[in-house]
Amino acid sequence: MNETKGKPRILLLEDDFALAEVMRELFAEMGAVTEAVPSISGAVKALRSFSPDVIVIDLRLADGNGIDFVEYVRQREEGRAIPIIAVSAVADKSVISSARRKGVDEYLVKPFHPAELLAIIRNHLQRQKAIAKLASREAHIQTVKMLTNVMEARSKYRRGHSERVRRYAKILGEALGWSEEDMVFLEFGALLHDIGKIQIPIEILEKPGPLTPEERALIETHPQAGAEMLREVDHLKPVIPYVLYHHERCNGSGYPFHLPCKEIPPEGRLIAIVDSYDAMVSNRPYRAAKLKEVALAELMRDAGVLYDEGMVRVFVEVMQGDVLNSHDKTDNDSR
Repeated sequence: MNETKGKPRILLLEDDFALAEVMRELFAEMGAVTEAVPSISGAVKALRSFSPDVIVIDLRLADGNGIDFVEYVRQREEGRAIPIIAVSAVADKSVISSARRKGVDEYLVKPFHPAELLAIIRNHLQRQKAIAKLASREAHIQTVKMLTNVMEARSKYRRGHSERVRRYAKILGEALGWSEEDMVFLEFGALLHDIGKIQIPIEILEKPGPLTPEERALIETHPQAGAEMLREVDHLKPVIPYVLYHHERCNGSGYPFHLPCKEIPPEGRLIAIVDSYDAMVSNRPYRAAKLKEVALAELMRDAGVLYDEGMVRVFVEVMQGDVLNSHDKTDNDSR
């Protein structure tokens, strides 16, 4: 078992062996693995073999100037984003400015307090994790977008619906103060809320007139069908409430379970509002799009009856404040 897996990796370029050992022990206290090298040539080899998350470098070395290694790192694809922290006894402002221009992120003048160095390293590691998390989330979102685009391509009335619902949902979620983790699941849930409609014949989705009882019953299967699809994907299970409950209504008139408002999860209550809003301001096979002001007035009229009253008030407030520069009409459908 690899005991260093998952631990931050620090490349330390320091030719004072006693100081290097002290710093190695210091970094070990924060759970990091340190590769200490005394020379630029050794650091070049370690950059390739060790793949550091952070580089700590003394600028005055026996075999040259540490800035030469900094420039080498910044010229390489794998080194452009690695945080580089320079430590030096030189406090000259022109030297510090030059070091920063050549790629040093942080510059500490010796002597410095160990806690100061550790705080800088922790801040950079946390920033790297945030960036990696964002990149991973964006990659997943792009994949889900592709899936919903394929589904919506079947109908000219539905193209772009899920993406607009995602945008509206983000605005409402942020206005409600939802956590960062909740916002991640919200985006996926908004994009996938109608995934169950992939099993509904296009003739029904685009029918210009009223649906028959049989057609209506088939339409009303899509939340449960979508939820069943997501149960097979472990990392998407948390978004099931968005899919399963977005057609429930506070007075129990919704589907598939006819739940009263207090029993509808907040995920379902939120998507119900933004999904309905986009449906109102979109062209549908059986009616033209409504003006934004008319749609917001309808939401307010039905607040506490069909929709969560508190959420509706927040949504209407932010939409009336032009938080989203959206047009009043689109050529899309959300039946």
